[in-house]
Amino acid sequence: MMADLTLVILAAGIGSRFGGDKQLAALGPNGETMLELSLQSAYRAGFTKAVLVIRPELVDTLDTLLADKLPDDFVCDYCMQSLDDLPAAVIKYADLALRKKPWGTAHALWSARHQVAGPMAVINADDFYGDSAFVLLAEGLLNSIDDWMMVAYPIKLTLSDNGGVNRGLCQVENGKLIDVAEWLDIQSHANGLVGTLEGKRASIGNDALVSMTCWGFKADIFTAIETELSRFILQQGRLAKSECYLPSVVQARLHPGADSHTSTDARGVYVSVAQEAWYGVTYPEDAEWVKRKLLEKLAAAQMHLHGKPE
Repeated sequence: MMADLTLVILAAGIGSRFGGDKQLAALGPNGETMLELSLQSAYRAGFTKAVLVIRPELVDTLDTLLADKLPDDFVCDYCMQSLDDLPAAVIKYADLALRKKPWGTAHALWSARHQVAGPMAVINADDFYGDSAFVLLAEGLLNSIDDWMMVAYPIKLTLSDNGGVNRGLCQVENGKLIDVAEWLDIQSHANGLVGTLEGKRASIGNDALVSMTCWGFKADIFTAIETELSRFILQQGRLAKSECYLPSVVQARLHPGADSHTSTDARGVYVSVAQEAWYGVTYPEDAEWVKRKLLEKLAAAQMHLHGKPE
C-alpha cells in the first residue's frame, strides 16, 4: 500500500516577493533546498514517488540538483505548469497574453492530473514541514478510503517579521475541517494579528490554525479542481494577477452549493495538527533566519539520533 503514495510538490512559483526561485534557495544546514529536505522526509515516511510541478526552464537545474541524491526505489517525475493548460470549455475566457504568472496552487495541482492516479500528498516546494508532517500524511492517506485530509499549523508559527503573508485559515471541529478561507497580507500588530478577507481588513485569533499547503487528497480532487478552476476562469480569467487557490477548491467541496449535481459532492476533510514548526521564506530577509532555524533543528535531530558526543 505504501507504494501507492505519491508526493506532489508545487514548484512552479516565480517567487516575486522573494526576488527569485525560492524552491532553489540553499537553506538547509548542508546547502539543501527545501525541496530536497521534503523529498528526504517523504521517503522516510514511506512515499516512493514524487511529481514535481515546475516551469520548463527549471528542468536542467533540478536535474543537476537531484542527480545521485534520490534512493533507487524512489521515482521522481516532472510535469509542467503551463498557462494554457486549462479546462477546454473555458480557455477562451482566459487572457493568456496578459498573464505573466501561473494561475495559482489549484492550477498547479491540476497540471499533475495525468501523472497521479491514487492517494497523494500535496506540498509547496519552498516550505519546510518536518518529518512528522509526512508521517501524518502517510497515515491519514492509508487509513481513510474516501476522505481528504490536511496537516494544519498554528498561525503563530507561520508568520514573517518582514511583511505580510497569505494563509488559509481553518475552522476545525472534532478533528474535521468545517471551513477554510484564504486570508491575504496577514501581519502582526500591537493589538494582534490582522489580515484581509474578501477585500476587508479584520482581526485574526492568535490560536488560529492555518493551511500551509500540506494536503492529502484522493484522485477525485482533479474533478473538483476542474469545476472550481472553470468557475475561476469565467470570473477572473482576464485579470493579470488573480489566483485560484487549493483552499477554495476544498471549501467548495465542504459545502456544495445548489449547482452541485449530486449529493455525493460533499467531501470530508480530516485535520491533523503539526507537531513541529513550519519554516518558509516569503521575503529575502527571511532567508538567514530560516537557515539558522533549520541548522539548529536538524543538528539537534542528528544529535538525538546518534547520541551526544562525549
